[in-house]
Formats: sequence, C-alpha cells, structure tokens
Amino acid sequence: MARQGRSGPGPGPGPGPGGSHVRPNAWRALLSGLRNGRVVSLLIFLTCVGILGYLLTQARFSVLQIEVIGNNALHTEDVITESGLLGRPIWFVNPAESEAQLRANPYVESVQVQIGLPNQARIHVVERRPEVRWEAGGVEYLVDGRGQVLAVAQEDANDDVLVVIDTSTPDLKPGDQIDTDALSLTRALALRLPTELGFTPAQIGWDFGVGVYVRSQTGQTIIFGQNRNLDRKLAILATLIKEQTAFTYLDLRSGNPFYQNSPQN
Repeated sequence: MARQGRSGPGPGPGPGPGGSHVRPNAWRALLSGLRNGRVVSLLIFLTCVGILGYLLTQARFSVLQIEVIGNNALHTEDVITESGLLGRPIWFVNPAESEAQLRANPYVESVQVQIGLPNQARIHVVERRPEVRWEAGGVEYLVDGRGQVLAVAQEDANDDVLVVIDTSTPDLKPGDQIDTDALSLTRALALRLPTELGFTPAQIGWDFGVGVYVRSQTGQTIIFGQNRNLDRKLAILATLIKEQTAFTYLDLRSGNPFYQNSPQN
C-alpha cells in the first residue's frame, strides 16, 4: 500500500524564464535611499573627494611661475630661492611665512607675496636704500632717490647715512642732477661690501675721471667705475681678500683688472 506523503507546502517552483533573482528588499532600500537623499549625498561626497585629490596632486597647481618686482641689488634667482615658493603646492603656500623668510635678508626693507591660480606667485621687494648725502667742495648736500640735489645738509650725518665724496665738482645747488648710475652703484656698494665680503669701506667716492671708488680702512683704493659687471668686480675683490693679496691700488673697470702694491709713506 502506497504511503501517503507529508502534507504541507513544498519548495515551490523556481523562477521561470525571464524571472529576476533580485530580492525586492534591495530595490526597496535603493528607492528609500534615493527618496531620503542618502545615495545622492554619497555620490556628492565621492565626487568632492575625487576633485580634492585631483587638485592636491596635479603638478599644474604647484608654484612654477614667480615674478620678482623691485629688486636691484638682489638677484631674482636668490629672491625666488629664499622665498621657498618654487614647486610648492599652491594650496599649502603661506605668503606670510615666505615674507618673513625674505625679510631676514639684510637687503630687504619690506616685501609682499601674492599668489595666483593655477601656479603663479608675485614677489614685490622694497630694498634697503641708505640715505645719501653728496659731498662737494667740503659741503654735504641732501639727495633724493632719483639723484636730484635737494638742499644743503644742516645737521651732521648719522652713522647709517652714506656720504659720497665728490672730488670733481666744486659746488652744487638745489635742482642739480647727480649721475644716477653713480648713485645706484654707491648704494649697492654700501650694502653689499659689508654683507657679502665683510669689507667695510672707510670712504666711498666719485670722480669724473674714474667713476666710483672706495677706500679701505688701511688706505687701499679700489676703482669700480660704473655699475656694469658689478657681480664680476665683487667676485674679483672677494678672491683677492680671501687670498690675502697685498695691494694699495686696484682697478676693476676693465676685463683684465689691474692692481699694484706700492710702499706707503
């Protein structure tokens, strides 16, 4: 006799052709996420992360173009190096930090750093310019930054005032014009000789025949002439000082500098 099978629901037939295996709960969760904004928020978050990663890692957003304005005695390359800006991601640049680094340079009076997208920086430098007095015929005259004589100095010069001795001009009057190249060179020498060479001149002067010259504390005369090739002239003088070469007269004007060592009376 055949045994009667257990009653109750069977496993039921599987999905027919074209049927879906996706459970309705997954669709409901997706639709619920869309309705309450969770999925959209996740997509926005992932997009923002991707954009942020792109901005932080792309080389085109690193400082690659730097413009230096206002430098005269300072070399552009030195300003760029001391700023610490070149190659840094623009998002991590702190202009105040770069300005502080540059102000540590003895040539810098003030400085302003500006950043621009995508990879630019501008450094505006104001160099230290010693106050200049031009002495002619034993009289000191006040001179402005463009070399124009203003007036006769009424007070004695302080230690930080540059007094240029003019051995060619008997006298000056307000409105007269000083050679601008000579003015620029005397200022540069007043700053660079002590700072770069450890050489403090006893006197800086100008003569119509030789141009700008300096005299050392021991009586040496060093002729610079004009501003042209100043770096080369300073390098030659630095070498002679380092090698302790004895000289009483040094002419740096030509491509082949001349010096001599004459006995001093």
